[in-house]
Amino acid sequence: MRVDDVDPAEMNPAQLALYEHYTTGQRVAPESPFSLVDPDGRLQGPPAVWILSPTFGHALQQIGAAVRFGSRLPARAREIAILLVGHQHRSEFELYAHTRAGRAAGLTEADLAALAGGREPAGLSEVETCVLRTTRAVLARGTLDEQEFREAVGRLGEPGLLELVTIVGYYNMVAWQLAVFDVQPPGAGS
Repeated sequence: MRVDDVDPAEMNPAQLALYEHYTTGQRVAPESPFSLVDPDGRLQGPPAVWILSPTFGHALQQIGAAVRFGSRLPARAREIAILLVGHQHRSEFELYAHTRAGRAAGLTEADLAALAGGREPAGLSEVETCVLRTTRAVLARGTLDEQEFREAVGRLGEPGLLELVTIVGYYNMVAWQLAVFDVQPPGAGS
């Protein structure tokens, strides 16, 4: 990482309040597929840089919580979208975390390999296929044409499409932050 990680013992009150979001609750539940806190209690992944600006960090963690725990999109479909963004950016931490989350959501090794290879996995549900194709279109062109929009709204509903576009945008931003600050997955470069 291009900046020093922040030792929890040296955090100011605003940083500690943000830190607590990653050390308590659903994010640290035993069934969570990945952790954003390393064994030494230091933040890893996006929160490792979000802690630098607690005002922004709190806002970003709220979006992240909505994506992980409040989305109407099925978990498999959501992880397909996130993995497509991760592959687009070659974001090692996103791929590390969301390959695990994808497995936990039911994506198979064949599904994960297809996504990594730019192919459509076999046996996707109609919603998953819609999420995959819509995400690819948004990543390629930044928008949807009228037919793509109608198909996505028809399958996901307007709220579901808004969630999907938000997820794609959020993980694009996260991938850029991870790249700029050179945030790597656990064990990388060791």
